[in-house]
Amino acid sequence: MRCDVWWARPAAGTPALLELLDDVERSRYDGYRREIDKFRFLTGRTLIRGVAALELGVSARDVVIDSSCFGCGKPHGKPKVDGLEVSISHSGDWVALALTEAAPVGVDVEEVRDAEVDDLARIALSPAELAVFRTVPPGDKKGAFFTYWSRKEAVVKATGKGMSVPMSKLTLTAHDEPPRVVSSEAPEVESGAVFMADLDPREGYRAGLAVFGTEEPKVTERDAADLIASLG
Repeated sequence: MRCDVWWARPAAGTPALLELLDDVERSRYDGYRREIDKFRFLTGRTLIRGVAALELGVSARDVVIDSSCFGCGKPHGKPKVDGLEVSISHSGDWVALALTEAAPVGVDVEEVRDAEVDDLARIALSPAELAVFRTVPPGDKKGAFFTYWSRKEAVVKATGKGMSVPMSKLTLTAHDEPPRVVSSEAPEVESGAVFMADLDPREGYRAGLAVFGTEEPKVTERDAADLIASLG
């Protein structure tokens, strides 16, 4: 089994790229107030359509994305494409797409930024993780926290239920160890059936990948710059 991770910079809203959006997506695009948020959303949809077109042998315009939420049905859920499993994430200057042919997948990228990480840790980390986190030197805490967060969000995104699965119910290995689910109190996550990996979006970022199943996938990270340019 393979898992491809595509990396892109947020692309400007050219007419060609905007034409790839369906009516619901165009409404979401127009609803963002900040230009960078518009560009991140547009790039994510472009990535999904462009890569799915390559995988399925169709035109990017023919790729249908269903983002219906599992709970309420509104279009803010995990994207779904017939014949593929996909997950999208963006932060700062990066947009990431993870794709497999069948296995549920989640990806998350986080810019290491100013935040009250001690307060956030009390919400996101399990008691065992908190005990480790409290031993991290102050200068390393932001990086450590966003490592935990990106790994955990990748796992909950792979469930298809996202942040409705409490991160604190998952216990992962320490931030400075290879990622693995040590234990899970969430019924959506079976600790022995999650493959995890840290990704490399460059300095100042943390990124995690989670693929559900018992077979370890071959993970390949790819640059999407040429693909985005060919569509826009």
